[in-house]
Amino acid sequence: MQKIISSILFSLFLLVACLPEKKPTAKKGTPPATQKSTQEKQTKTVATKVLDTEESDATSDPIPEEQLEKAKEIIAAATPEQIAAVNAQSKYKMLCAACHGFKGNMNVNGAKDLTKSKISLVESVAQIYHGKGLMTPFKGLLKDAEIVAVAQYIEKELRK
Repeated sequence: MQKIISSILFSLFLLVACLPEKKPTAKKGTPPATQKSTQEKQTKTVATKVLDTEESDATSDPIPEEQLEKAKEIIAAATPEQIAAVNAQSKYKMLCAACHGFKGNMNVNGAKDLTKSKISLVESVAQIYHGKGLMTPFKGLLKDAEIVAVAQYIEKELRK
């Protein structure tokens, strides 16, 4: 029962954390020129976020070498039996879909489009384990084999 409650609370936390930020609106009485300038800045910010989201993985910040080494250790330690025992689709839907979407292409709050991602399994495991940007690190929340299973699910099912 406690696990169910924890899962529900964590899912709600992820949902709230992945909601888009509320944009500021011009105050009443603000001169029209200032309102236009504010709108232009907001448009540029949105355009920049869209471009950042659409950039290829190769142009984003590289994953630190120590995180890649840890990911390699995790992959090597996870047995095929442990990975097969995980319902990776369910874990993905419960923990990842709030930001990435059920099909991996929702792009909420800066989440990458997983259908277009070109990162390796090692890089994917590193990002899931350590987090990146606004993404929650799942070390301690998921077992290592679960992290590998989710990364493999993304690689096989969402990047078709």
